[in-house]
Amino acid sequence: MSFRLLFLLIFTSIFSGLWAHPHIFIDVKVVPETDKITISWAFDAMTSAMLIKDYDTNKDKQLDSSEIAFIEKDHFKPLGEFSYFMRLFDGKKEIEVHKTDTFHATIEKKRLVYTFSIATPSFKMYELRFFDPEMYVAMILKPEALQCSKPFTCKVQGYDADFYYAYKAMVSH
Repeated sequence: MSFRLLFLLIFTSIFSGLWAHPHIFIDVKVVPETDKITISWAFDAMTSAMLIKDYDTNKDKQLDSSEIAFIEKDHFKPLGEFSYFMRLFDGKKEIEVHKTDTFHATIEKKRLVYTFSIATPSFKMYELRFFDPEMYVAMILKPEALQCSKPFTCKVQGYDADFYYAYKAMVSH
């Protein structure tokens, strides 16, 4: 094996992680309730423009029921394979999310927004962790986007870097 080839293999294996970074940025909103957790995703401007172009088939800058159904089937539901970029944590183990309810999509200020819900877990304290382990999607949860009201107490923690984003909503009731 030549020295150049060996150097190239070592270089790419060491530094390949440096090239990984998010291509899609999603602002997350979380509303814990007694019977469900409502979650909204607002896609970044570029991703929104591409998805709206694909799914607003009649080009009226609004999504009708058939367009929303197509988005849910074609774009949203397949993300269940990736646990919708979130996991529930009960203090001992992470639990993947594969079931969502009440999906809706809208266009708000030129951004595509998905709103859906998941069942509230039975444990009194939990974390809802948002991340993409492959670093392709940045899920961003800011403190003001965690809308918490009694009987819940909530807190946001996050890690935000140029190449990796991970946030969690800590909820107790």
